[in-house]
Amino acid sequence: MQQTRAYVVPFWSTRAWHNDVSRCEAGRRLYATPGKRVNQKGETVTDQSALRLRADIPIEETWDLSGMFADDDAWNAAAESAPAEIESVAAYRGSFVNGPAAIRVALDASYALQEKLGKLIVYALLRKDEDQTNTENLARADKAIQISVLAGEKLSWVTPELVALSPEDMAAAIASEELAPYRFQLENIERGRAHVRSEEVETVLAQLSEVLGASGDVMGALDDADIDYGTITDEDGNEVHLTKGRYAVIQEGRNRDVRAAASKAFHKPYHAHTYTFGSLFSTSVKGDVAGARIRGHESARAAALFSNNIPESVYDTLVQTVREKATPVVGRYLKLRMRALGLDKLKSYDGRVPLTPESKVIYSFDQGRDIVLNGLGALGETYVNDLRDGFSSRWVDIHETKGKRSGAYSWGTYGAPPVMLMNWNGTLNDVFTLAHEAGHSMHSFYAQEAQPIQYAGYSIFLAEIASTVNEVLLNWHLLNQPESQDPVQRFSLLNRFADTYLGTVGRQTMFAEFEQVTHEMVENGGALVPEVLSQIFGDLFATYNPGYEIDDSITITWARIPHFYNAFYVYQYATGMSSAINLAAAVRDEGEEARVRYLEMLAAGGNDYPMNVLKRAGVDLETAAPIERGIAEFDAVITEMEKLADEGVLEQAAAQL
Repeated sequence: MQQTRAYVVPFWSTRAWHNDVSRCEAGRRLYATPGKRVNQKGETVTDQSALRLRADIPIEETWDLSGMFADDDAWNAAAESAPAEIESVAAYRGSFVNGPAAIRVALDASYALQEKLGKLIVYALLRKDEDQTNTENLARADKAIQISVLAGEKLSWVTPELVALSPEDMAAAIASEELAPYRFQLENIERGRAHVRSEEVETVLAQLSEVLGASGDVMGALDDADIDYGTITDEDGNEVHLTKGRYAVIQEGRNRDVRAAASKAFHKPYHAHTYTFGSLFSTSVKGDVAGARIRGHESARAAALFSNNIPESVYDTLVQTVREKATPVVGRYLKLRMRALGLDKLKSYDGRVPLTPESKVIYSFDQGRDIVLNGLGALGETYVNDLRDGFSSRWVDIHETKGKRSGAYSWGTYGAPPVMLMNWNGTLNDVFTLAHEAGHSMHSFYAQEAQPIQYAGYSIFLAEIASTVNEVLLNWHLLNQPESQDPVQRFSLLNRFADTYLGTVGRQTMFAEFEQVTHEMVENGGALVPEVLSQIFGDLFATYNPGYEIDDSITITWARIPHFYNAFYVYQYATGMSSAINLAAAVRDEGEEARVRYLEMLAAGGNDYPMNVLKRAGVDLETAAPIERGIAEFDAVITEMEKLADEGVLEQAAAQL
């Protein structure tokens, strides 16, 4: 999942970050790791006393940050000079009225500074993640935050002054040769002119932005800090304090009574605070609707999709196609789940239990790296060799060490190689995580190699595609290996894909329709009271997941989804995975021509609207074809799982549990 720290990280630097509870809300399987525990925030963490110190790790098994700074002394020198450099660029304020040549000078200076600051900030935060108990690392990160805030304050005028140009001056700027490197950026600003209000209104909106976003902040505080889930008795008869992390692990356990008790305890606080959550969500939706109307958009959805120039037909096509064509396949999969678990009806706590055990083989990092490289062979020699060189050039910080940030991510900044944080435990899940993060890193690597800084970043609409392409190709590769001819292991790999597809496409499309229905209700004068929200969510869940018994643990789910406070965002998970399946199939089946298109997509970065970038790669989401192709792959997987079940794989798996 692509994420940024909005208060720290400048817009030209993005982090694809995943915690070690799950990679994203999209619903990937969760796996407990020996030696892990869960902290008070529900995050899975490692017993620090059992870990090695970073100084004990061979340098070749750590990431290389010298592309940003040779050492901490070099960083310190850059940090000391940063405020003066920020002031020098701030001095260009007011110069855009002097024409294209003046605009070019100011933009060049601004982006040159941004490249320097990107390295300064990202280096500091990466060093902090190496050891979050190291006081020097903490102090460096704090100083980077201060510099970032200063830059935000001093350079916030750039886009508003471009917006403030008259239509005639903007047309001249777009047509000028001096500003040819910034033409797409300027055209995109001009595209939004109709939705820019007067200077007075824009000032008021800016001042109110924090207040208008308060619903999401309050929901997060209530959900993450104030709610207490109480205690339950686990499978071993121990009383444990329930957290989000523990709940996730318990929901994969084989003991149904424990899962049921955990589900009841977990959802109890949401029922107890249903009117608070309802008020927060309703206020958030009203804010979306009001903001869209103020800016002259036809709807809240139109406003949300405008920034990336995504046609609303893409949203509608996704919902309609998944509803009509994916849900019958989901129904078959859920029947298979009931069969595997020996149930007549699925309850809310039956959906995350692995149907067969995964491989218990423990892989060294070198073995995992080689599996990934071999698994991505369909992407061609150039991609594989570039990734191999990246591994050899210390793109990856491999091991868990004392004080190191948990989970996994890919991160970087313009002008330096991308890096990946791992906490390698040798599971198959770690191998897939490495492939996933490598996809993000290669996307950034090719985009930075081909694009200037202003176009090297790519939108969230594209961000998860490259990582998911890698996971899909790796899954297909492993299915073709001799060890995967073992029915239980083969079924497990198929089950991994099925769960990922169901969570990413099925679940997120259901969420997308919920967002659409609730926003339309407010736009039409309706009221979002909790009972209505629960009814809407329950009805949608029943439609998208035929086979479940709808209970109050399901209907209250709307209250605990933080993504709903970033409206019309989650559909991109579903379009992203559908696109990834299409692109993976193309490079596998069509060969060189498809590989070239795909690598060009990665290299495009943000030099065009994401729909155009994707179309050139061969995926047109304005049609149903890419969604249908993904559904066909899901169907094929479920068909094979059904066949294996008929041949006795479930009984074989039960004997291994």
